[in-house]
Parts: sequence; C-alpha cells; structure tokens
Amino acid sequence: MKKLASLLLLSIPFLVAGQGIDSSYFENYSRVINLSSDSTHQSFDMLDSAVREHEFFFTAEQHWKAVNSQLQFSFLQYLHQKAGVRNLLLEGGYSYAFLINKFLETGDHRLLEKVLEDIPICPKDQRQLFERIRSYNLSLPKEDWIQVHGIDLEHSPILSLQSINNMLPAKEIPNGIAKRIERLLELHQSPYYDKAEVKKFFRGLNKDIKRRESDYRIFWGEDFEIFQMITLNTVQAYRFTVFNATFFKKSWEKREERMYANFLLTKEKMKNGKFYAQFGALHTDINTSSRWEFPTLANRLNYSTDSPVKGKVLTISRYFRKLNSDYQKPGEYKILESMMSMAEKRFSDSIVLFSMVGNKTPFKELSKTFQYIILIDPDLEQEGCE
Repeated sequence: MKKLASLLLLSIPFLVAGQGIDSSYFENYSRVINLSSDSTHQSFDMLDSAVREHEFFFTAEQHWKAVNSQLQFSFLQYLHQKAGVRNLLLEGGYSYAFLINKFLETGDHRLLEKVLEDIPICPKDQRQLFERIRSYNLSLPKEDWIQVHGIDLEHSPILSLQSINNMLPAKEIPNGIAKRIERLLELHQSPYYDKAEVKKFFRGLNKDIKRRESDYRIFWGEDFEIFQMITLNTVQAYRFTVFNATFFKKSWEKREERMYANFLLTKEKMKNGKFYAQFGALHTDINTSSRWEFPTLANRLNYSTDSPVKGKVLTISRYFRKLNSDYQKPGEYKILESMMSMAEKRFSDSIVLFSMVGNKTPFKELSKTFQYIILIDPDLEQEGCE
C-alpha cells in the first residue's frame, strides 16, 4: 500500500496558493525514507550528491521524541558510508562524550550506565543507540570507527568530575595546585554527592586556573586546554539555569558561542573525516532563526572566517506543525504547509524527506536556512521516549 501511495503522490500535480508544482518536482525532490531494514540506505539517495559537497551535517530534533535515536543512527550510518563521516557530535558536554568513547572502545557497560543515569533525555533509547554504534564499529577496520564528541556546556558536574579524574596525569603535582587536585579526588571518590560543594569547587577551580595557569599547564601538558574547557563549561552550565534560559536570550547566545569555541578547540582531537550532529532544531538553522536575534551554532560554522567547515554546512530540519512562525518567508509558508498536508494524507505511518534546493524549488528563502526538511508521521513522533 505504501508503494501505491507513493506512486499516486508522484503522479498528482501540485497546485498550491496559485502556484503550480508539477509531479516531476515531487518525483525528484521527495523520498519516503526507511530507518529499519535498508542497510544500504537506498531511500536516502536524494542526498547522495549533496553530501559529497559538504563537510558538516546537521539533523534537527525536537527533544523527548522516540524517533530521535532511530533517525540519528540511520543518518550516521548513511553519512559514514556515503560522505566519510567519522565524527558524531553530541548535544552534551565533553565529559559526556569522553565516557561514551570509553564504552565504545572497551564495551564496559558500567561507563555507559554512568553517563545514562545522569542525562535528562531518553536513556533507554540512547543506550540502544550507543550499543548499535559499538556493534557497527566492530564490523569496521579500526581506522574507520566512529568517534563521539561533546561540544555543549557541561550540564552534568558529576560527569565532569569523572572525566577529569580519568584524564589525571600520572606525575607529581606542583605544590601550588596540589590542594585543588586533592579536593578533586576527594569529591570524585566520595560516596556522597554534595551539589553545593561541587559547585563551589568548580567555581574556585575556574578562578584558580586563571591565577596559576603556568602550574596547571605544566601538570596537564597537552591536555591543559581540554581540562580548562571542561572546567569553564561546567561553570557556565551553572549559569544556564531554567530561569535564565526562559527569560534571557543572552543565555542562549553565550551557549552558542561556547559550543562553537568548543568545536574549534576539540577539532584537532577528532578523527580525520567529516562531522555529523543531531541537535535541537534552533541550533541547526543556518540563517538566524525567527526566534533568535544572534547567530546559531550552524550559522557560526557556516559563515565564521575561522570555521574549518566554512560554506560546507548542510542542515536537514524537522517540520514542526505548531511553529508556523519559523517558516514565514515571503510567499513560501503556504506552499510548504500545503505540501506537508498532502504528504501526510498520502504517506501514512512514514518519514518523508523533502529537498528545499534545486532549480525548480519554490523555497528560495527557506532553503538558505535548511537545505532539506523531514516530515514525520505524528504516530512515529509520539512523546514518551525511554
């Protein structure tokens, strides 16, 4: 029935808001994509030429959706095979990814559980995702393994303590910083986690790094910048409170700035190959969002003069039925809305990928913000990820 529905859709001309979108447009610019049984990813073929021309790939997610992890793995596998992606960037801190990489290398589920017990979103789905990535890696030569990286703020101080402890150099500690390092060990090893004490420690550590930078550099060596970044990101995450995030856009702007800076800092530690990230939709708009008056992460990556992927960012966004203001480009929203409405009727229980670019596209403005958009059947996008 799905194949029949596809043929019907492709054979019906579109007449939307007084503009004609003929059947050839839909035939060439839309695909029902298969997430479960298509290991060759033939249903993703509309992306084949585009992914060869780009370096950094975003898919946009709406948090707390069961389908997120399925999409993330399918796109990761496709981009690994077709575009040479070797780096999966996570909307989490460096420490989050540091421990997941340890799991991918060793298979030690204790490390994975340590991470998942302290993340706020979909631990069961995320567990399956990282187990699938590990299984996929084991089918590949070691040099082709996928590595994960966290470039967000350190929203979990307990993971910050864990990663810094794992990174500690096995050498003598300079006298000037010995008490700080000893306190770090005490906090990490204590069976009692005191949030106030940990917060006080990281704030003090951040100030001490500035005062005694030379001692910390001597002790940490080539890992000093990473250690400093984890500390700073932990402190900044304390400032990114629910209240500040709700009422002060400046909090979001500072977070975007940090994520971009974190990417630049950690890029040299990433594997040779391209980059893929599935982040919340606002971070992935290449042009500034209608809800934000400052550059998004995707915008910074695509346009900043010091970006290693300048002009090479591709975004596959998500269609949000209740966020019409995001699509209010002159003369384009009605076309998009009608396309999505008809696709929902024709493609039940499906995920449909649409191209926003190409010679025949009516989306001259929207395509500057994202080159592709995904429509997900509401039943597949239900709340209640685990």
